[in-house]
Amino acid sequence: MSRATVRLTPLRRHLAAIITIALSCGFVAVMVLAGGLMEASLQAQAAQRFEGADLVVTQELSEEDLGSEQPLPAPAVDGATEVWPLVEDFTMLRSTDQEAFTSLALSPPGTVPQLEQGRTATRAQEVVLDRALADALHVGVDDQISIPSQFSVTGEPLELTVTGIAALPPGAAFGGGGRMLLSEVNAATVLGPTAGTTSGTWLATVADGTDPAQVAQQAPAGIEVRTAQEVITEQADQFMQGMAPLAAILAVFVLIALFTAAVVIANTFAITIAQRIRSLALLRTVGATRAQVRSVVLREAALVGLLGAALGTLGGHLLVQALLIGAAALGWLEAVALVPISVLSIVLPLLAGFVITLLASLVPVRAATRVAPLQALRAEPPARRRGPRLREVAGGIALLTGLAALGAGAAATTGGQAGLGLLVSVLGGAVSFAGILLVLIPLTRPLCALFAALLGRIGGLPARIAGANVARTPGRSAATIAALLIGTTLMTMMAVGARTAETTLTAELDSRRPIDIVITAQQMPEGAAAQISQIRGIDTVVDAARTDAEVGAEEPMTLYAVSGADLAAVSHRPGVADTLADGVVVMGLERAQRFGLEDGQRIEVPGADGRAVPLTVSIDANLQMSFVTPQTLAQITGDGAQPVLLADLADPGSAARQDRDAAAVVLDVQQKLEQDGFSEASVTAGVIERETMGQILRILLGITVALLAVAVLVALVGVANTLSLGVVERTGENALLRALGTTRGQMRAMLTWEGVLLSLVGALLGVLLGAVYGVLGIIAVLGSAYPVAITIPWPQLGLVLALALAAGALASVLPARTAARTAPAAALAAQE
Repeated sequence: MSRATVRLTPLRRHLAAIITIALSCGFVAVMVLAGGLMEASLQAQAAQRFEGADLVVTQELSEEDLGSEQPLPAPAVDGATEVWPLVEDFTMLRSTDQEAFTSLALSPPGTVPQLEQGRTATRAQEVVLDRALADALHVGVDDQISIPSQFSVTGEPLELTVTGIAALPPGAAFGGGGRMLLSEVNAATVLGPTAGTTSGTWLATVADGTDPAQVAQQAPAGIEVRTAQEVITEQADQFMQGMAPLAAILAVFVLIALFTAAVVIANTFAITIAQRIRSLALLRTVGATRAQVRSVVLREAALVGLLGAALGTLGGHLLVQALLIGAAALGWLEAVALVPISVLSIVLPLLAGFVITLLASLVPVRAATRVAPLQALRAEPPARRRGPRLREVAGGIALLTGLAALGAGAAATTGGQAGLGLLVSVLGGAVSFAGILLVLIPLTRPLCALFAALLGRIGGLPARIAGANVARTPGRSAATIAALLIGTTLMTMMAVGARTAETTLTAELDSRRPIDIVITAQQMPEGAAAQISQIRGIDTVVDAARTDAEVGAEEPMTLYAVSGADLAAVSHRPGVADTLADGVVVMGLERAQRFGLEDGQRIEVPGADGRAVPLTVSIDANLQMSFVTPQTLAQITGDGAQPVLLADLADPGSAARQDRDAAAVVLDVQQKLEQDGFSEASVTAGVIERETMGQILRILLGITVALLAVAVLVALVGVANTLSLGVVERTGENALLRALGTTRGQMRAMLTWEGVLLSLVGALLGVLLGAVYGVLGIIAVLGSAYPVAITIPWPQLGLVLALALAAGALASVLPARTAARTAPAAALAAQE
């Protein structure tokens, strides 16, 4: 018998497996391409930084050099034709209606940038902008721009004229655009008298035909000379090494998607082989050996794996290219970038799909080779009864042991052993999750029966039949539930962990810096609080005062005076105002330790009239400011207190905030302080750190949820696959139901309830397990440094559950249509 002529299963029966493999391999391709895009972006930005240079020269500068008011001489490098300083400064530019931060770049001496419009700068007050910066400022040739006084080297606003618009350098599509190009004629105007020569890094060119590496090897003592390409490559590599933890996290998500795919693929092959028991037995009857049967099944698995991997690889590349085109159209990229196709982006997803498919098919292959020839004569394969298997017992032990280890790790972290606690928690999580997967089959029947009874009260007879069908095949149902369990567990874990981390870190930042903006000045105009409150994004501004008081430590303590009502109005921790009273100074634990103070301690501070003012120390969390009442401050300093304004920003997303970020609001405050009436004013903005931390956590959560959505999508394909194969397997039963009077609507409802039931069990288990992992995991991560404020994001968890149920119902649409179309006469036909 020729192996090549034997076909076990039509390819269409493997459609779900092909889709699953394609999704997973597409995910792998996207991750590889994302890394390639990041590396290309870094290379482009580094190349832009050293544009025009062949060599990078580094020298040590003395204190005298750093304080120079005159340009420093260029380092002497034999073989270099031109040498100029590397400028890495930033400034702010304003046009009539826009403002933007920009980097400054000094062009090589004697070179002219490639211009799209206008001419090069020939006067000290003229500059050239690149296309990205000109578009950001909405300016063109001959338009006026300015550098604000706080960014100007003279301390006064600097007016400049745009004489030319330069083309973007190669690779700018990946970022790095937005530069003001300086030359010898205007460098001193923008950078100061030294014209940027106080940089410890210089750039140099060599004559045409000269090898930069040879020039670098002949560098004099005290000067390091390297080729520009070597430095560019090294900087990109260093950054990529710094991204290794993120790459490891992304790799985990890739493995999750592949593991979920493996579960679905194994389920597909197992069900397909179970349906083809009689075909396999007939093959054995006519003389096929076990090796030949194994060859047939493995050949099918290899074909399915390669086809799915090829589709996924192609789809991943096309998706990334479409995203790049869209990003350019939205203005997020300066130009359309091409997908960085590489050997790795093609070979890795293909190999991953092929290998994961073969590995997933090993257990079904073993089942196929154990089919006896006599089974061809049986209408149904013999049922095997057995008690609890060793795998299930081991799974139960692993589940309990892992959860205990996870709790022990969290306890160790809160006890101060952060490294040990985190290691134990990670191992405990992995062991416990492996355990739940092992015991899922015996859990499936009672869980499905329980939820089927509940759903039966809602869906009637179709729901009860659906529950019976799901519970009748616990192995297949458990495999589908496992795929859903992986995705929902991890999504819930990330949601709970990120929300708890955000609450914890926000509470810590609130305890350290409860005031969004603190404005201090030697003198303020009348009505200063009202002026600041008119700035867009500011919610409340109150008057306060400050002074420095001797408290018996090596340094004086800065005291802020504000009434309890005003402090409650602007503080992110209004409870601080409850402990504020006359004769009390409120501060945080770290600040108290810094000054050698303890909670409840009585100290004496020199008063304005020469008599000591007694104060009682009240420690409140980790507050980094010291508050007293205005009456207490008057006793200490009399009329000599420095005026202070305390401001609270409107909540992000509110109408008063107008979608402005904290940095923009703080910048407006700084601009207001430049006006008449404010003397020696300064701003401390704790709000930027607080909101930046929140944004980072939300971005990370969004990224992880997007990545985990791939695993959930793969799992949903598994639900559809299970239902579809169940419909084929139960053709006779479905036809009999139709013959007994079951309507098509009832048939569709039955399959819908099956999908909902599978999704409900998997989602509820995932939400429960994920919440436990999220809480204990974040304690293991943050418990040694912060008091963890456990926060369960109920709306997000409800959304995860609702989406899982909706997706389960959606996955049943096509199988339900197939079941509803079953003709009653089919009950009399043979199923094979």
